[in-house]
Amino acid sequence: MSYKKLTVNKKDDYLVAVIDNPPANALGQLVLGELNKLLDEILDDSSVRAIVITGAGEKLFSAGADITEFAAIQKGNRPKISGNDLFLRIENYPKPIIAAIQGSAYGGGTELAMSCHLRILAAEVKIGLPEVKLGIIPGLGGTQRLPRLIGKTKALEVMLTGEPLSAQEALSFGLVNRVVPAEQVLEEASALAAKLANGAPIAIREILKAVNQGLNTAIDEGIKIEQAGSAVVFSSEDAKEGGLAFFQKRPPRFKGK
Repeated sequence: MSYKKLTVNKKDDYLVAVIDNPPANALGQLVLGELNKLLDEILDDSSVRAIVITGAGEKLFSAGADITEFAAIQKGNRPKISGNDLFLRIENYPKPIIAAIQGSAYGGGTELAMSCHLRILAAEVKIGLPEVKLGIIPGLGGTQRLPRLIGKTKALEVMLTGEPLSAQEALSFGLVNRVVPAEQVLEEASALAAKLANGAPIAIREILKAVNQGLNTAIDEGIKIEQAGSAVVFSSEDAKEGGLAFFQKRPPRFKGK
């Protein structure tokens, strides 16, 4: 896998993708395209069971969209790679994706992090959606994901004022899973990815699907989605292996079959 704005490192059964687009790790067309390419290349790769996305450098995970591309958009030129489409793809990806937010995240950087399934945040940084200060709105899913993650009232305050949240605020409101010192963010995210990579791939895929699809329906429809997923996993070899390992008092060896 060859990229210009991503550094991709394979670690056993997971990989780490580092956005390296100085000075702000802006999410320009090339970065978005390469993230999409990466998801294409590992989709059917059974040796990759989890993904960590992080940013290069200590200061910024990502400052968001590439402002230099705004002029073309304002003239009516549609971007080749839609950030909304990519972030929806990340959210609905069948393998767990973890955002390792080692530096502050703003705008599209926060929207990228919110589209990931899990988030580890550095204790020293801030995270927010400041678009209103530029006279625009969060346009890559921020107005939809933030209220779903932290509730309407606080989400509106964050977006209408454009003021960022501290790491502890983000944790207390449920925006992130864990807050750790900056130097431990990638280590913590990698340890979590390794743990998930040892899990049952089919069960993990069906949990992700049931939660993502079920949240957008009434509970009775969500239960139907869950039941369909249960039928899939109970017929898998992994389910048999899980039960056998339990009775034999040993760690299961899941193969994703």
